[in-house]
Amino acid sequence: MNAMDFYDRPRAAWEMAMVTVSHRVSWWLGRTFPDRVPLVYVLGYPKSGTVWVTQLVGDCLGLPFPRLSLLPVGCAAVLHGHELVDAGCKRCVYVIRDGRDAMVSMYFQLLRQVEDGGPGRRPRVPARLRRVFPKLTDKADVRGNMAAFVESQMDRPIGCRWTWAEHVRSALDQERPGVAVVRYEGLVADTPAVLSGAIATLNGEAMDPRRVAAAVERWSFEAQSGRSRGQENTGSFLRKGRPGDWETYFTPEAARVFDRHAGEMLVRAGYEPDRSWVDRLASDPPSAAGRPT
Repeated sequence: MNAMDFYDRPRAAWEMAMVTVSHRVSWWLGRTFPDRVPLVYVLGYPKSGTVWVTQLVGDCLGLPFPRLSLLPVGCAAVLHGHELVDAGCKRCVYVIRDGRDAMVSMYFQLLRQVEDGGPGRRPRVPARLRRVFPKLTDKADVRGNMAAFVESQMDRPIGCRWTWAEHVRSALDQERPGVAVVRYEGLVADTPAVLSGAIATLNGEAMDPRRVAAAVERWSFEAQSGRSRGQENTGSFLRKGRPGDWETYFTPEAARVFDRHAGEMLVRAGYEPDRSWVDRLASDPPSAAGRPT
């Protein structure tokens, strides 16, 4: 089984319940007994590249990455999660991604659970996702569905307990020694440099560049997906991996919804100089790739 088969395969409800309990116990152990269970945390809002960063950090540090473990972790390891950064996170890498891209990526991730209804029928939306995809009639109409989806994620997020703005604020307010805040976009642009900086923050010393280069190659988008970054496969956990995809799918209405809830944090995180991007989007024609089909 390759890495993406592991993430893409369906899991039974009992299995996911065990994974959830295991994660919560691991989190408690690491924060209650930090010297006995020296965990390194990789945190971030869902679909921000946290799995990728956990793979990279674990490889560089020579630590296991017990992803979706059915048993609690009681040894030195890299623990992946979507919790907030707080004072209990002694050694942590926090991954920030443009919240608009995170919304689009989450949309496609959840859409994989929606079955086509057949000719002349509505898609079959699981009960737990009906508030996320209200009145969904056409899976292909991503732009038409995006505003309602963003509103839902800002009201009652799926994937974690906090909105994108709340999540990013927790990291920016906790920047200190031992906590490395990295941006997904920077990782994509220059993975070795950003990864080396994060490891130095965790360890207080530089990592062997050859070891970093080997980890980057081993866990690259191309190596794991078999595709070039930017080539899309909507059925894969690694759908596209390209920053800026939100411009294809955000309508002016979706932009206004996002800005209302998270516009201030988008600017603080450095993704826009000010909140006028909403007006710019309204005046620009949408990409043909994102139009309803």
